[in-house]
This record gives sequence, structure tokens and C-alpha cells, in this order.
Amino acid sequence: MTVLLCFPARAWAPVTDPPSDDLLIVSHFSLLLGCALPIWLSFGNNDRPLSPFSGILSLGIGDTMASVVGHKYGVLRWSKTGKKTIEGTAAGITYVLAACSVLLPLLASTGYIVTEHWISILVAMIVSGLLEAYTAQLGNAFIPLVFYSLLCLYKCLQKIPRSFCDLKPR
Repeated sequence: MTVLLCFPARAWAPVTDPPSDDLLIVSHFSLLLGCALPIWLSFGNNDRPLSPFSGILSLGIGDTMASVVGHKYGVLRWSKTGKKTIEGTAAGITYVLAACSVLLPLLASTGYIVTEHWISILVAMIVSGLLEAYTAQLGNAFIPLVFYSLLCLYKCLQKIPRSFCDLKPR
């Protein structure tokens, strides 16, 4: 009976963050929350087709590929004491951009009017990737919200009329 009770703790040990205690593993909840929050926040907003996928893109693709590439090929570390590498961050950004290049035509073929600009996706992913490289805890819940917010902010900035920006002082 003791072996059965100890097995889950040993099975989760390799994927558990060091700051997590044994009673409540926060990293798993923040991962689920990070993937679900952008979907919940974008419910009913059809003008931003990539926004609901920001959790899956930043965590499921970006963070995963950054971890795999950084662990296997990473040499240049962001800090002397950290484990995160520049190669991993670059791979995460690259794979998210590749996923967006596949996802946007799929969304367009289903009837979405895709007006996303690549510069907005690139800026949002670079900022999110750099934030992920420097956050130590709860990055899984925080990074998708930053990615989501930057995509929405760029969309909102596009809606500002040009005449408002071109006003000249008297």
C-alpha cells in the first residue's frame, strides 16, 4: 500500500518546480490556468482570431520547444545562475511563429477574417519569450496573459482613427 501512495510523488518529481511543496503543486495549476484564461477572456470576441490560442501557443509550443532545444543544444545562458538559454528562447519564438504561419491560414479557411499583422505577433512573442526567460515562478500563468494582452493591445491600437493621430497643435 505504501508503494502505491509514494508512486505519484515520484512520478511527478521530474516535472515539478523546486519551489513547489508536496501538498499542492502550483506549477500544474498555473499551466492549466495559463492555457485556459486566454480562451475564457476572448469568449465572444471574433475580431482577434489568435487571442484564444495565446496560452497554447506560448506554453504548449513556445515554452515546450524552448525547453527541449535549450536543454539539448543550449550553450549561452541568460544568467550565470539560471538554466534558461538564449538558444532555447530563440527556438521558442521561432516555433511559435511557425505555428502561427500554419494556424492563420487554417483560421482564414474556416471563415475568420484574419487581420493579424506579423509585426504584432513577432513583438508579442519576443516580449513573451524574454519575460519567460527571466521569470522564476508562475510564468505558466503570467506569460500567456502577456501574450494575449499584447495581441489585443495591437488590435486596439489599429482601431484608433488616423485623424486622431495626425492632429497638429495650433
